[in-house]
Amino acid sequence: MAENSTFVYGSELQGRGYATRTDLIFGFMTTTFGAIAYGSAVLDLILIKNIMIFHSAFGFFWATRSVAEMFMDVSYALYTGPVTILQSKHMNPYVSIVVYHYAFTFAYLQCIMNLVIAMNRFVAVWFPMRYTTIFSKRICWFVAIFGGCQSISIPALYIIFPCQNIAYGPRFYANVFPKCSADMKRNYSLLAYVLVKTCFIIACCGTAAINFTTFCKIGHVRYTSIARFKSEEFKRDIRLFVLGVAQDIFMMFIAFTILLCNTQTDVSIIGALLSYDGVIFIYIFNTVSMVIFNPECRRFVFGKTVARVAPKNDGTTTFASSHAPYFASQPVPLTTGLSESNEQTNSGTEG
Repeated sequence: MAENSTFVYGSELQGRGYATRTDLIFGFMTTTFGAIAYGSAVLDLILIKNIMIFHSAFGFFWATRSVAEMFMDVSYALYTGPVTILQSKHMNPYVSIVVYHYAFTFAYLQCIMNLVIAMNRFVAVWFPMRYTTIFSKRICWFVAIFGGCQSISIPALYIIFPCQNIAYGPRFYANVFPKCSADMKRNYSLLAYVLVKTCFIIACCGTAAINFTTFCKIGHVRYTSIARFKSEEFKRDIRLFVLGVAQDIFMMFIAFTILLCNTQTDVSIIGALLSYDGVIFIYIFNTVSMVIFNPECRRFVFGKTVARVAPKNDGTTTFASSHAPYFASQPVPLTTGLSESNEQTNSGTEG
């Protein structure tokens, strides 16, 4: 009875009352990386708005993913990092829980958009003639809204299944499970584990499977249609696909680390950085890789003139023939990744 009378819900989420050197290092790094990741997401949106090739379904999904990243980065820069530095012993546990649900909601949306982007590249390579039909403006908005609604509904599961919450514990640099009673033997959240594992399987393994089939098609086109393989539009699709694969490999590594370490309370500082801050590392890597390895982005960021006028009419059909641009303030054509003229010329060689 004495043990029960001294039980305080959320004690696992409190700081130690003073900050150690490790606390300061992890806290300042988390705050800094969160701010950098936020800036990276803003840069993504600027690139999408100003570069013609991203006025497309691919750019729309990339923008949706960037918005999700941007909202999540706020929780790292303004909450996780500062509370780690402060190590207060009087934290309101419900604030910590709300912040966790806020961050996971947008992380889940980012996972969904990553899968959708892989599907977008799949269609661009496998079914170029049907690209504008499959990824019409209406369908793109439906996918984004559906993913957003699904993400927002995730916190409701913690109401349906009580005593499953987890939240950030500044003493452990990890998400920990606050026990609901002193005599409770379970020290983990089954629901949180299932959700993270589901996100890993769907977003990572599913994306890897889709990318593998896209790679097979690229190889097939390489050996059956030299003209199409060498077209500038198809080269751009391949480049975006390769960048996506590089991002997905890094994401799978981080997601696997999160799955193993994120709720453990005895990990090293390196393990904490990879498992907890690993998500914002992914966001930074996504932007950096796109800027460095994409010539259009590279020219824009490093000050060279980027053409924002429509190319001369060469008989090709652009996405703007039936849809308005997503982010341009003026009506400009949208590229589809593959010009219809090249598709028609080489459609007989697709097998």
